[in-house]
Amino acid sequence: MGAENIHLTILHTNDMHSHLEAMARLTGFARVLRRQLEAEGRRVLYFDAGDAADRRVQFTGVTKGRAFPRILAAMGCDLQTLGNAISITYGPRAAGEMAQRSDFPVLAAQFSDGDTPLVEGFQPFAIFPLGGQVRLGVVGLTVHWPRFYQVFDLKLPHFLDSARLWTDKLRAQGARPLVALTHLGLGEDCQLAEKVPGIDLIIGGHSHSELPHGQTVNGVLITQAGDNARFLGRVDLELDMQTGAVLAKSAALLPVPEDTPPDPAFEQAVREAEEEAARELSRPIALLQEELELDHFGECAVANLGADAVRERMGAEVGLLISGLFHRGLPAGRVTLGDLNACSFSTANPQLSRVRGEQILAALERGLDPNHMHEYIKSHRGAPTGWPAVSGMVVAYDPGANPRVRRVWVNGAPLEPQRLYTVAHTDAEVITGDYLGGLLILEENQEVRIEVPTILREAIEDYLVKHEPVGRPEGPRWVRG
Repeated sequence: MGAENIHLTILHTNDMHSHLEAMARLTGFARVLRRQLEAEGRRVLYFDAGDAADRRVQFTGVTKGRAFPRILAAMGCDLQTLGNAISITYGPRAAGEMAQRSDFPVLAAQFSDGDTPLVEGFQPFAIFPLGGQVRLGVVGLTVHWPRFYQVFDLKLPHFLDSARLWTDKLRAQGARPLVALTHLGLGEDCQLAEKVPGIDLIIGGHSHSELPHGQTVNGVLITQAGDNARFLGRVDLELDMQTGAVLAKSAALLPVPEDTPPDPAFEQAVREAEEEAARELSRPIALLQEELELDHFGECAVANLGADAVRERMGAEVGLLISGLFHRGLPAGRVTLGDLNACSFSTANPQLSRVRGEQILAALERGLDPNHMHEYIKSHRGAPTGWPAVSGMVVAYDPGANPRVRRVWVNGAPLEPQRLYTVAHTDAEVITGDYLGGLLILEENQEVRIEVPTILREAIEDYLVKHEPVGRPEGPRWVRG
């Protein structure tokens, strides 16, 4: 190994999505490899390209990601770019709180407009001195989903504009080589390589791509390491000691052996995260006078409670929820956050829409379709779409008739097909091109308001506190006839 050059290895991961057992093995594997590489005289860094955390584990969902940074720290992470698992699910400010708790920088260049942060907690770039005058510059780019961020009152610049702005700033500070650590997806990474000059390496995520030896576009090496902690990515760079110019570069995808022992420091970090979540889960919320059962295929008390909660919160005439947002009933007595989280850990946000009565009728009819009711949607995390829960309405129905919905009363008056009604629901009840598990088909400009980052569990919590002690919701709301 030539002493006159700098030999740098960047180990990298992406889209691990809280697959903790696999991450424990990957950590042990990476730790041994890192020691070996450093013993050879190489400089070693470990970067994560986003979505390490996922609400599939309870301590992430309960804390909205706040308990997770210790996990990546235990893995030896030096730098991360923001993914979408927390920022889209719980909002960019929740992700910012997670970033502020991290022992390493979390990058999101689009969240910095010039020198002004749009969300606290993120940095647009990081610089790593490598020896002599050589300083590695890394710009971080998060997923380009402007429509989602507009819901949070954020208008983010295009990722290519952000990349040009911050790579120029890095060059002005004498950084070379330049790396883009991205959670954009392989297609967008290729655009980045083609349209933003001066980038030497792109380490990406989001599309879960497996690139065994990387992919070169416009002279730029692009790498990505699959998903779910099955692989550890490795990039080797040979750099000129004086200028930082890249003299040689290569990429490899290293499968993590199944028999790798789990890393003890990682397991300890998981225990600490679970303890933090347990403290939150034990928090008492309100007194419930009787048990509220869950039934995905018939009217049930716990889904009625949820419909009442969103209706009151949004000031609507009626409430409408799918029961697939619930996974368990609520016990009688003092309800804790743990009880409520087990009942509903959906990340759906309360929403208010103004729709015609005929649209409500169509939604109710759709909800009674057995095929629709038994449909399993990935985002429901194991629950069927289920029976529709309503608030402010009484629905007379006949399951053997066509149509099944015979009559509907809204607050005691017959539903009028052409009248406009305000309906409280969540984003899960809206049918879109990529989500067919909902009920309502909205027309242009019918959405009035969506409340973010509030999730359904929090809306129900506020309702329980306000109405304590809480009895059984009034019913029945569905009657045969």
